[in-house]
Amino acid sequence: MKKILICEDEADAIVYLNNKLKREDYEVHTAVDGKEAIEKAREMKPDLILLDIRMPKFDGLEVAKQIRKSDTHAKIIFITAFASPQLQQEAIKYNISDYIVKPASNEEIVKAVEAALKT
Repeated sequence: MKKILICEDEADAIVYLNNKLKREDYEVHTAVDGKEAIEKAREMKPDLILLDIRMPKFDGLEVAKQIRKSDTHAKIIFITAFASPQLQQEAIKYNISDYIVKPASNEEIVKAVEAALKT
């Protein structure tokens, strides 16, 4: 069973994605801030991380940077409402699998998860 870590500070998004991905037979864990995301990623070694860019304590870029120090295999998908060319360039540095701009449908996110885990 593939393990997914959802790092998101919006409760509604966490609840929906958590439930949807569990129904798709993924083992799902969640984190609501950057510090918790780093700790859980190191502890559980997820196959994929859905990572919001703007979160409390550490932003998504810092989380990706910290995770990549100890885990180079996990797929990471950035999810953000604050897209910019500079942010996309930063994402490349951390070998990001996909970059989704909010508002994105939850179905679009699930399709991105499935695509990333197939590669």
